[in-house]
Amino acid sequence: MDSDQPLIEVVKGDKPGPIVGILGGVHGDEYEGVLAARTLLAILEVELERGSVRISAPAHPAAWRSSTRESSTDGKNLARVFPGCENGSPTEKVAYFLTQNLIRGADLLIDLHSAGSHFDMPLLCGYHDSNDEIAVRSRLFAEKFSAPYLWRHDGSPLEGRSISTAYDLGVPAIYVESHGGLGVRSTDLECYIDGVRRILHHLGMIKSSIKPIHESLLIHGHGNTDAGIASPCSGYICSHVAAGDVVRKGELISTIISLDGATRAEIRAESLGVVMLMRRMANVAVGETICILGIPQY
Repeated sequence: MDSDQPLIEVVKGDKPGPIVGILGGVHGDEYEGVLAARTLLAILEVELERGSVRISAPAHPAAWRSSTRESSTDGKNLARVFPGCENGSPTEKVAYFLTQNLIRGADLLIDLHSAGSHFDMPLLCGYHDSNDEIAVRSRLFAEKFSAPYLWRHDGSPLEGRSISTAYDLGVPAIYVESHGGLGVRSTDLECYIDGVRRILHHLGMIKSSIKPIHESLLIHGHGNTDAGIASPCSGYICSHVAAGDVVRKGELISTIISLDGATRAEIRAESLGVVMLMRRMANVAVGETICILGIPQY
């Protein structure tokens, strides 16, 4: 078997039912989703009664081996090339394989991400509100997951994502993010596992699940990590807030300083918001994302 080809493992219940696809490790520097998915494999071998669960974790072996966001073979980001190409680059072939064998024909896609090595994010479940039946079902599953934050994005998902491919195929889809940083928090890992089990219980695929310990705070705003509040200059970021913090209009988010410690720029919030993404790496170039704010829906 090609070492760059991901493995899809399928757990089947004794009775027919829904098909759920789970991705973990689309980015190689995101450990939480892979560990959660592998744990769920063992749990579902015992608990799954109806339907089937397709799991691929790590979903991008080449990136996983090097603990990087992009493939070490062709430099491509798997989360930007879906639905892939059968005869394309190695990463495009991976996307095509996952599209055809894990996403297509599923009743739900759950993509387990985290902030990885580049950013920090609060523990959240996100979905896209494309104002159609797929979006309605996606929101229901995101609510059932019951992460501390529920992030709603207007419109259809951006092209190249696993979720955009799922939507194109008529499959509801949600994604999960957490702090990342090449470490794993027990609270994050437990939420991933419990959240998936709550969804499977809702679908009647397992008998029981863990009740949520909190209500999700609804956040509105875009979730494109390639765009956000951008740095107006190069330098080093000194952060004044953290992921998950509520900031008021005009509040200082970060300063950009030069190597000699001089302040080159101040980044302030343009409105009330919750810090949904914060750059982890201090050195920054012009135009690179510093943070993303979401609007809380109290």
